[in-house]
Amino acid sequence: MKKKNKILIITVLWLIIIAILYSRGILTTDIDKVSAIIRNNPSKMQVLFVFLSTIRVVCFIPQTIFILIGSALFGPYTGFLLSILSLFLSQSIVYFIGRFFSKELLGDTFFAKYGNIIEIIKNYGYKILVLGIVCPITPSDLITASAGCIKLSYSKCVSAIVLADAPMIFLYGFLGSGIEGNYLFKILAILAIVFISYYSFLIWNKINKSIVL
Repeated sequence: MKKKNKILIITVLWLIIIAILYSRGILTTDIDKVSAIIRNNPSKMQVLFVFLSTIRVVCFIPQTIFILIGSALFGPYTGFLLSILSLFLSQSIVYFIGRFFSKELLGDTFFAKYGNIIEIIKNYGYKILVLGIVCPITPSDLITASAGCIKLSYSKCVSAIVLADAPMIFLYGFLGSGIEGNYLFKILAILAIVFISYYSFLIWNKINKSIVL
């Protein structure tokens, strides 16, 4: 797909998202108004959240943003479940794009441009999916698409991703929940996220440097 077409598709999707949010009255800085909308339409708002959090991959929006928003709007536990569901759906979409539409949607130069990532997946298999999802600098969606390109098992790929990201979603969720009286837990959550991110970064950097094309 040509670069201009990709930009056009992304722009249209952004406009659709903005239109949906505006029509629902969510596109506002009035927190009380947003809270009232959620209280009056909890199921619809949860479905809308999962939809937006799922299609974020097309707009290149980091999942962490939606995790924090979800926990702030729905609480840490409901937000956790909704984020897990949207993670499953979004990574499934990315996997099948990589497996069946790599040339049409990702372009003919995909394999040449991201050959190092494909080689890493070939060498390390499903382990790299776990690392890719917890390391903040790794292109996790790209890794999932690459796993689809080389036809790794869908069920194993998605299971590894969901199981690996669940603890991180849980930790991020409590940071965005706004629950009072849990400052110590939030500090511990931040320390855990920093430690996991730093350690996974070191591993990813070492693996990336070891691949010679």
